[in-house]
Amino acid sequence: MRQTRRRVLRLVGASGVAVLGGVSSAQDTTTTEGGDGGNGGDREAARARIVHAIPGAPNVDVFVDGNRVLQDVAYTDVSDYLELQPGQHTLAVAPTGEGQGSAIIEQQATLEPNRDYTVAAGGTPDSPEAFLFMDVNEIPAGNRVSIRAVHLSPDAPAVDIATNGDLLVEGLEYGTASEYVDLPAGSYTVEVRPAGEDQAVTTADVTLEGGTVISAFAIGLVETDNQAQSLELVTAVDSNGEETTTTETTTQTTS
Repeated sequence: MRQTRRRVLRLVGASGVAVLGGVSSAQDTTTTEGGDGGNGGDREAARARIVHAIPGAPNVDVFVDGNRVLQDVAYTDVSDYLELQPGQHTLAVAPTGEGQGSAIIEQQATLEPNRDYTVAAGGTPDSPEAFLFMDVNEIPAGNRVSIRAVHLSPDAPAVDIATNGDLLVEGLEYGTASEYVDLPAGSYTVEVRPAGEDQAVTTADVTLEGGTVISAFAIGLVETDNQAQSLELVTAVDSNGEETTTTETTTQTTS
């Protein structure tokens, strides 16, 4: 029987570094207008951040329209939001230092004005794939938290997410994100369970602060002998109303 893992969730602030896979498939998880989350910047711009969720993949450089925007980023990292002009962009990822000519994924994506996105690289090194999610960074009122779950474990079945024993999300499929759920601020035990089962495959303890928007990414493999690649929850503070989550895309052009 697989041993349940209990760990303290790390809250990765939006100033963390990230990695990308291209956008080979897209899913809008909401039709609600995404704002700037109180983060300032150009209100007509689109913003996109990157999540590296390919277990066993090397560090990579990330390119937007031929410009390197992220360098030497690693598995499980989550990036700042990058401010981009609305419209179509070419997104690419290549092993660190090898240039865009060695991209393992290269794909176009169309970003709408005044919307926030997460580009998540998933799959395996032999079969990488990526997903585009629309983010809603509206700060919740009062001492509340807005949280969603994103399933990026390629060998896991559909999962349920429970907090303090109560089901929060049911039947979340690989490559999809849940709707945002409003919770009181506080301490929670979060469980990831195969859908319809009571036994967790990973368990974590986390304290959620009020006035924040959080994404919890299920990353890694259920069946692996490599502890570094086993299923875990990686959380990111998407927005907390501070003007610290947007990175200008002044970039270095590389070949």
